[in-house]
Amino acid sequence: MDVSPLQVIGYLQDQLNRLYEASETGPIDWLVNSGARRYDIRDKIVFNDTAWKGYFPVGQILSAVANRIHAGFRKRFFRENGILKGVTSDSDFFIRADNTVEEVVVATRNDKLRPGSNLLLKYTDLRYRAFYDLLKVINKNLLIGKVFMGLSFPDGIELFTFAMVREYSFDEMTVEDHRELYELVAVVPDLALLGGNWTMSAVANSTHRQDVAQLAFDVKPDGRVEGRYLFVHTLSGQMEVEKTADHLQLVDFTPLHDEIRAIDANYMLGKWISDQRVPFGPFSLGLLQAEPAGPGQSRYGFYYTLRRTEAVRRATAVFLDRILNRRLGVGLTFNEQMDGRYYAGDTDRRPEHLQSLKLEDGKACQFNVTMTIADLDMFVASPEHRAELAGTIQFAEFRGDRNVLLQLEPGSFFNYLVLNPATEEREMRYHIRFMHRGAVFVLDGLKYMQRDRKNDIREILDDYTTLFVQVIEEASGELQGVALMKFRTFESVAALVSMAQFGLSFTVTGTDNPAVKAAALTKFNALTTRFVFHEYNPLGF
Repeated sequence: MDVSPLQVIGYLQDQLNRLYEASETGPIDWLVNSGARRYDIRDKIVFNDTAWKGYFPVGQILSAVANRIHAGFRKRFFRENGILKGVTSDSDFFIRADNTVEEVVVATRNDKLRPGSNLLLKYTDLRYRAFYDLLKVINKNLLIGKVFMGLSFPDGIELFTFAMVREYSFDEMTVEDHRELYELVAVVPDLALLGGNWTMSAVANSTHRQDVAQLAFDVKPDGRVEGRYLFVHTLSGQMEVEKTADHLQLVDFTPLHDEIRAIDANYMLGKWISDQRVPFGPFSLGLLQAEPAGPGQSRYGFYYTLRRTEAVRRATAVFLDRILNRRLGVGLTFNEQMDGRYYAGDTDRRPEHLQSLKLEDGKACQFNVTMTIADLDMFVASPEHRAELAGTIQFAEFRGDRNVLLQLEPGSFFNYLVLNPATEEREMRYHIRFMHRGAVFVLDGLKYMQRDRKNDIREILDDYTTLFVQVIEEASGELQGVALMKFRTFESVAALVSMAQFGLSFTVTGTDNPAVKAAALTKFNALTTRFVFHEYNPLGF
């Protein structure tokens, strides 16, 4: 019968029963396993004739138990001195039962079987003799079996029906398939093709694939790769992505690390590995694998596949989007004060340079601004996230004048969490125009909003409060100097007062409705929260 084993893998019990009843068995010698194994890389198919790979029917209690303990079953058939024999075992070989196989004929229909040929598999070990199987070889890559117990054939009590295959998809691969593909076929991934979302599925000896995590890789213009994970839809975090001579390596907060090789641009194989035996919980049987790591040494971990897929979003992101998509028709204003040191004549605004300068070599500078968002809905929806600025800027010394206090000129603005297309990182940008002795100058400030340090929650605060500045004469474009400025938080009592004033300064405009005002503040905060969770992952360990 022309039935695909790939299709039957997902059958329910009654579907397997109907297939068994409708089929005639093929020759008994079709059972014999040749030991061959080969892989169709294009279609992601495994042909494995080392043994028949068993599948309980979907929804059957044994299927659930097998998946729970990451176990499966197999049967291997061979001829010994001309006699057909078999071995039934679990996939990890903890259980082994010897078999004999013979062809039997059901002469008349009964309540269990219709007339015709069947293959009778007996268990020769004393402890399993209460069981027998009836098999039909549907084609060379598929057989259907029924398990009976109690009385001998044909009077046993039928328990359940199962399928066994020689051919299955990569998503159903065994541990040995994974090892062979990883060592002999897979190659080091091309970092340039890594970007996107991937679903991780555990490779164990259970009968059905289990998705355990989602990974996302972001390839930056400079070649860096940022990696993030979402484990069982709950635990998320960031990974360091490193390319070695023979694999891609991912390092996170755990005592294990990932080693990955690619089958092609959309399918990869990985190992989560440690030199120590790390427990995986009460149901790690079949999941935890050991592999040689040198003379007398082993490594431990679990194997997995990675399939390119669509992004899986956390419930947090969905909730925040609902807030951000609500239209309110209001505006928002708030105040900010930043101060620091201005270095006249210096032309290097690189963060590492500014952070290395001595305080005594610079002059005090400060700005006090009111940020006005005329339409909060448009502010959130627009990629520029632009607010208009008004207020004052002051320098202890600027172009030879001391204690300079100046009003901001029209055209001053602020961009909140705007994307820099060159780096694909978020920034906060300050464009502050002011006039001194008839000439217009621009304070051009940047806050670099990207995660650089692993497992450091303080980085969020540093990025939000540190501004790297250059001051330019607008007409000529001539650079006048640089500055490093801070929004003070916990450094002093005065800083605490300033921070409190910042928080209290948020004012919703365009409504007197308290509920709408509260919703507007929530919407602005949601924009911040969404970015922080995506970039810094404060809850990932």
